[in-house]
Amino acid sequence: MPDIFVAEAKTKKEKIETPLPHTKIEDNPPPQSTRKKMGFFKAYVEKPHGVTFANQKTHEEIVLFLRAHLITNFLWVVITLILISVPFLAVAFSSLFTNLFSFVPGNFIPFLLTFYYLLVFAYAFLHFLNWFYNITLITNLGVVDIDYSDLLYHDVAFTNFNLVEDVNYTKVGFFRSLFNYGDIFVQTAGGRENLEALGVPNPARGAHIISDSIGHGDGSG
Repeated sequence: MPDIFVAEAKTKKEKIETPLPHTKIEDNPPPQSTRKKMGFFKAYVEKPHGVTFANQKTHEEIVLFLRAHLITNFLWVVITLILISVPFLAVAFSSLFTNLFSFVPGNFIPFLLTFYYLLVFAYAFLHFLNWFYNITLITNLGVVDIDYSDLLYHDVAFTNFNLVEDVNYTKVGFFRSLFNYGDIFVQTAGGRENLEALGVPNPARGAHIISDSIGHGDGSG
């Protein structure tokens, strides 16, 4: 009889020590990256993911990505929409313009419209490229200013933080205050070109990031 009780105690002990079949011990997963994905129309991204530039050093990381605020495109977008609607308005009020366009042959009108819309497309496309590719990058080493204009002009200027003397920003006007965008100006030493980021979102934050890093970048690596 005592042996039976002892056997039951061992069985219970074995059951307690035996892990449950669904129990699984895993290592802690690696921490998720704090970098943010870049949206196509993003104008302000801190620690962007997947953004690089020419001559970027191996240990150089982008701290802030800046381009002009999306609202800065409002004027040329409105002008483009007006230009697109002009031929439709001309057709709607054709009776008023009959004598004005009477000298244009009827079979020449499709070619004229095609040429007109190509000009409108070129106008809108160049303005979009100027907005999309004119960017400022703040890295852990310095400031990169990329200027793009009219398909023919492409300039990249870089300055280390140890060459930055002063940084300031301006945000003047109702719309700039409403949408929180303005201009950042970076003054450099040694006769180097001063850098500027025009119409960028949250200029106060961008200026503070640069000012907090002044004197730290040495450009080595």
